[in-house]
Amino acid sequence: MRTFGKIILWLVIVIVALTIIGYLLPRTYKVERSIIIGADKALVYKLTCDFQKWNLWSPWTKEADTTALFEMSGGPCEAGTIWKWDGEDFGKGEMVISEAVPGKLFSYDLSFDEWKYESKGSFLYEVVNDSVLVIWTMEGDLGWCPVFRYIGLFMDNQIGSDFESGLAKLKIVAEERHGWPPIYEKYMPEQIVLVIRDSAGPDTYGPVMSKGYGELMHFIQAKRLKIKGHPFAMYVSWDSVTQFSVFDMGIAVEYADGGKGRIKAEMTPGQKIVMADYFGPYDQTASVYHALEKYISQGGLEIIGNPWEIFVTDPTNEPDTAKWNTQILFPVK
Repeated sequence: MRTFGKIILWLVIVIVALTIIGYLLPRTYKVERSIIIGADKALVYKLTCDFQKWNLWSPWTKEADTTALFEMSGGPCEAGTIWKWDGEDFGKGEMVISEAVPGKLFSYDLSFDEWKYESKGSFLYEVVNDSVLVIWTMEGDLGWCPVFRYIGLFMDNQIGSDFESGLAKLKIVAEERHGWPPIYEKYMPEQIVLVIRDSAGPDTYGPVMSKGYGELMHFIQAKRLKIKGHPFAMYVSWDSVTQFSVFDMGIAVEYADGGKGRIKAEMTPGQKIVMADYFGPYDQTASVYHALEKYISQGGLEIIGNPWEIFVTDPTNEPDTAKWNTQILFPVK
């Protein structure tokens, strides 16, 4: 009995000592990691302030917890936007944007189990020569419980490793996109268009398109129709080997009660699109298509229609091909 009593006494002493030490440990914690990214500050900001883009680089994705369900309410990069998740590995939690200053600061409130465990996170962006220094921070209050304060001793190692892997992936994604043209997601409303379907190969695109748009403009002028947009081409099929394609040449108009001959009047549906602005000659757009397809794939979107090229610049009025602006787009969902 004396031995048992001594064991109990020592256990009590150890527990009391650990409790006292626990209360002496820091009540707060802070985890901070940084990385230099060779990309534009605005691009890096958009990748971090938009929760929908976190799947491109964050360590906490569907791949890490296949049971996780994600839900977002609010707009990208807007104070008050909420991102919620619930999964077997991730648990139940949410992030709420608290402040978003473009290119300077992005901060959020993080909580688990309905605000039982809370912390604050932030991103700071500082220009360093032609790169940007990104500083990712998370800090929180461990409260009065000594057990939580012991857990706080391991926060830097555990969370810090996630921050390091996330920032490393962010660097890869941002630096790749740094060489892409500006890409936008937007909604294109329905419109009435006059179109001519034709086909061409590498040596015949110029004359075929010149003839087609000439016919469209002659019809529009004869009917005194009002043009509502730039000329466009919608590619029905494309052979990457022969560079031969079938396409619809078109011009949007305010109203048309029909076409004539090979000119057809159609209504294009309202649809979500991903679009890039390209400047240069028409035969060097391959890299833009590649960037758009990769953007769509990485963003979890799906192409649901044929690509368009909208010819913003009239080549007959601008001899410098480097200044030719073409908007290239894909309908997506």
